[in-house]
Amino acid sequence: MKEKFRDKFTDPDIIKKIQELENSPQNMEKLKVIKAKMKDRATKPLFLGCLGLIIAGNAAIYFKAYGAIVIFIMIIIASNYLEKNRHNMTDDYVNNFLLPVLKEILPDTRINYLEGIDLEILGNLIYNSKKYYSNCHIIFGDDYKTEFCNLRAYHYIKDKDKTEEEVVDFEGQVLAAKMDTKIKGHIRIVPVVKENFLGDKIYRAYGSKRKDEKEVRVESIKFNDSYSIFSTDDFYTRLILDPKIIEILNDWSDKMRVCLYMDEKYIAISFESHKFLFPVPGGGKSVENLSLSGEYEKIRGKLSYFYELIDIIGEKF
Repeated sequence: MKEKFRDKFTDPDIIKKIQELENSPQNMEKLKVIKAKMKDRATKPLFLGCLGLIIAGNAAIYFKAYGAIVIFIMIIIASNYLEKNRHNMTDDYVNNFLLPVLKEILPDTRINYLEGIDLEILGNLIYNSKKYYSNCHIIFGDDYKTEFCNLRAYHYIKDKDKTEEEVVDFEGQVLAAKMDTKIKGHIRIVPVVKENFLGDKIYRAYGSKRKDEKEVRVESIKFNDSYSIFSTDDFYTRLILDPKIIEILNDWSDKMRVCLYMDEKYIAISFESHKFLFPVPGGGKSVENLSLSGEYEKIRGKLSYFYELIDIIGEKF
């Protein structure tokens, strides 16, 4: 039987251990040095940018025809510097603030911050979107090798002037856990975005019922108003959707839109929180406010709920 992980994110012993680690003299001195380096990385591009504008202006005046070449070379140098600086800031944040916290909870956790979860999983959750941008790919050191990422799903439309405009379909988090479920086909639990004037449910990027799917209803009126279940496996759908799962999803419907996708290989969950978690600090003030316990507070509530669903569903198989 797999270990249950839902309580690890509220374990008072782990909270105490993180606070002790953060407040130890050795670690406080280490984080002070790291913060100073990160502040320098955050402010230096602004200074260099101003200096670059001055040099570019003088090049245009004094070198005339060759000024454009000088400016072009400066743009290439600046782009390379900014990219390297961004990677360094990301590494400082991940290796010294985010990863140490996660390793206290699940020691074998890994982070590839500039990557995301497999595109197939993202597309199965946010079915009708066209483009997907994800980051903060965390692979937790649990039995499921659970994956986490931030996701922004979007598409483009053309306005009356034929200018392309970005439309965000989804912004939030995705969690996916590998699991041998025995499901034949798949099960989708899709949030209802709204109803039109005829009472038809609108799902937008989550996607309505497909040709191979059957819609399944449950006894809970609130659940049926908040979600639609589209499935190719009626038996496992009714097995999974017990009163506890329905209660959890009803509770989430009051907070944000949640979508579930399950097939024979994995369970995936999306949470439309309208923001990214764990952004890399972009300025001196945000760097100064960084702390191990602060990053833990961002994590524990959401991931405790994430794992509660996965643990309960996992018990069915």
